[in-house]
Amino acid sequence: MKKFLFIYNATPERGSDTDEDWMAWFESIGQHLVDVGNPFQGGTLVKGDAVTNITSFAELVGGYSLINATDIDQAAGLAKSCPNAAGIRIFEAIPM
Repeated sequence: MKKFLFIYNATPERGSDTDEDWMAWFESIGQHLVDVGNPFQGGTLVKGDAVTNITSFAELVGGYSLINATDIDQAAGLAKSCPNAAGIRIFEAIPM
């Protein structure tokens, strides 16, 4: 199995998803969950000595989860039923 990082896009306002929707989805993919993750609030971008607040919702991340899947296609299949209407970015975590 490979590890994949699900990064949940943020939205300016709360969507129609509820905590119960998220918990039901996590339960449905439970055998693949490595770390359910956490939601995020705000953010800061650091580039060398420059530190700025992230204010654009296009750049904001709502949270993350780490999952096991055989490949990116299986990971994408698991993501399709996620209640986050703003979308999910999926990245393979390369072992080091």
